[in-house]
Amino acid sequence: MSTGPQSFQDPTTGETAAQPAPQAPAAQQPAPQQPAPQAQQAAEPDIDTRAGRTAGVWVALILGAIVLIALLIFVIQNNVSTPFQYFGAEFSLPLGVAMLLAAVAGALVMALVGSVRMIQMSMTIRRQRKTLAKVQRVTG
Repeated sequence: MSTGPQSFQDPTTGETAAQPAPQAPAAQQPAPQQPAPQAQQAAEPDIDTRAGRTAGVWVALILGAIVLIALLIFVIQNNVSTPFQYFGAEFSLPLGVAMLLAAVAGALVMALVGSVRMIQMSMTIRRQRKTLAKVQRVTG
């Protein structure tokens, strides 16, 4: 059995490097003592490192401002007047404004559908709580 250095090839780079020979196990040494967890907690002040609500609000405001600037640029660049017909009404709007109004209308429809679903879920939860209260009265 060879105890000298052995060479091996790194699969990622293809380079050959020398690997040190395995050493005999050292005499058992006592494990280094670590301070008790309570001592560590007492020595370190309790600092909250999480970002606060204020930071989240600032990030939301900055992102909202960026989106508004992008929408403003979109509306300004698409200012060609385009004729529209809607349920017999004929009118003309700049294309950017018309697309923005369509997006707002889509968001309102989505909010309406989401609100209906939330109301359905709250009614289901209320019904299940009443049933649970009845079962607890009977059994308990």
